[in-house]
Amino acid sequence: MNQPVHIVADIGGTNARFTTVDLSQPPSAAGLLQEQKYRCADFKDIELLCRAYLQTLPAHTDVREFCICIAGAVEQDTIYMPNRGWTFSQQALCKAIGLPIRFINDFTAQVHSIATLTSNEIEWLGEPRPHGNRVFAVIGPGTGLGVGAMTERHEAIPSEGGHSSFAPQNPHQLALLQTLWQKYPRMEIEKVLSGPGLERLYWANAKLQGREAQLPAPEISKAAKAGDAFAVGVIQDFLDILGAFASDVAMLMGAVDGVYIVGDLQAQLRSLNDVVRFRESFNNKDNYRAYCSRIPLALVTAHDTGLRGCWRFLELQQ
Repeated sequence: MNQPVHIVADIGGTNARFTTVDLSQPPSAAGLLQEQKYRCADFKDIELLCRAYLQTLPAHTDVREFCICIAGAVEQDTIYMPNRGWTFSQQALCKAIGLPIRFINDFTAQVHSIATLTSNEIEWLGEPRPHGNRVFAVIGPGTGLGVGAMTERHEAIPSEGGHSSFAPQNPHQLALLQTLWQKYPRMEIEKVLSGPGLERLYWANAKLQGREAQLPAPEISKAAKAGDAFAVGVIQDFLDILGAFASDVAMLMGAVDGVYIVGDLQAQLRSLNDVVRFRESFNNKDNYRAYCSRIPLALVTAHDTGLRGCWRFLELQQ
């Protein structure tokens, strides 16, 4: 008899990752089996995407259910994925696939993933470390900007915090905001803290120099790593804003047990990140400097946190 497996998936605005897991084992990177990665743009809807993965599994695989984390609200039957443009019914998808599917917010998964990390997958910035029994938060820039938190009772709090407003911290950031207002009447924080946001910061900085210039996010990173001073400045803007927003989240959530920054984008920028300056951007909260200085701050280096978070979620449901 085949060992029963569960499928976990992390479906974002750009990419989707699927894998099978064995719930009799604790979540780990090594336990992510038969993993596949897809470009969401190659599929017209989520059903075709799920079917594509099912077709890769060996015949007679005993699949019990899916757990899928997505960037979007999942509380109602109809789900809209704003960074992909897909709208679908949970019930209709379950019926079409012929398997039960649990949908969770992508940052519910990210919050659950923290319990699965090993010490070499976390880079601490500064001295504070978690106590382990208080609220912590997770944020992650990618195609959009995700935010979530975990209570001291180990209850995940999903959030759409990426749609809060961008708050400039100095005259240069104010000038960036005023420039971006030419295109965007409401400047959500994810419009600067995301892959597309990095491209907007590049455009806005060029406008402040009196010229038009655009570049894809990977090329901005590449140029900065090659020593291009303009690109380095754009990425410094991004990191300064990210550090300040991370402490905003800490204060909003009461996340005194830490803020973890996840995702491939922050990992790609790590070699350009002056972590002392980044920590200072986090701490710089006027009368609450001492409060923020005591909060643990970490960069997560693991690349499979969404998948592991889904696995952890399923483990807790047993």
